[in-house]
Amino acid sequence: MHAVANSDHRAFCHILVATDFSPASHAAVLQAAWFARLYESSLVIAHILPSDAPPAATQQAWREGQRLETELMVSGKTRGLKCKLVVGSGEIWEGLSRMVAEFNVDLIVVGTRGRTGLARVLLGSVAERIFRHATCPVLTMGPGIARLGLEEPAIRRVLYPTGFAAHSLHAFPYAISLARKCKAHLTFLHAVPDLSGEAVPSKEARLEAAREQLRALVPGDAGLVDEPDIVVGFGTPANRILAVAGEQSADLIVLGLRQPEATSSGRRWTIASEITGKAGCGVLTVRAPAGVD
Repeated sequence: MHAVANSDHRAFCHILVATDFSPASHAAVLQAAWFARLYESSLVIAHILPSDAPPAATQQAWREGQRLETELMVSGKTRGLKCKLVVGSGEIWEGLSRMVAEFNVDLIVVGTRGRTGLARVLLGSVAERIFRHATCPVLTMGPGIARLGLEEPAIRRVLYPTGFAAHSLHAFPYAISLARKCKAHLTFLHAVPDLSGEAVPSKEARLEAAREQLRALVPGDAGLVDEPDIVVGFGTPANRILAVAGEQSADLIVLGLRQPEATSSGRRWTIASEITGKAGCGVLTVRAPAGVD
């Protein structure tokens, strides 16, 4: 396998963070502000209310949002950045998608737990809608994140798992670019299916073949701070990804997702759902364009 092309810089110019103003969604807001400073991006702070929310709830949302804007500015987290508060209404993904189009958003940041509304963003069917339909990368700050109180997020270790399919490799440039931009250490991971009854020499040969495929991905001019780790092992993708992310104290997992099939509206991306729901770090999901499988 040859090194993946198009490993050039991937910039995030317009970032949207969805919040319900709860402590649990605070990690998503902090991470979004950190990314906005890193890329000198504009930042939209979005809150979606139910369609039948009373006027008092809308007024309260604006007050909480303005308080959050002030806190971010006073703390220096958004100083010098273009920051906008938007309060919408309706079904969560429908409301977010309108904002994504209006503000030309190229990164969505979301948390998974809260008191209302966005508490469901990455749980169940709403999670699938975001993964399936967002035309830009989505950064998920899941319920397993232990750094909710961290006031200065950082990305020092990036984990890029791949099964070598085209949709998975589509996320490769983002992993390289983020590791370069953040001066982070990068780990490449491939989970090899464990075949029952397979002889040891055959297993070793498959592991080594996967290592060679991973090594071949890294372009000679990657501009990374150090040599990436190459990790290969037997097991299911979700279990291996979560285990290695924990072992290496990863700060970010970068996942490529395929386009959903028209007939698969009821099926879930179980690997992505499991990882975003259990990971102890942020998960960046990148959906491949149409025609990339």
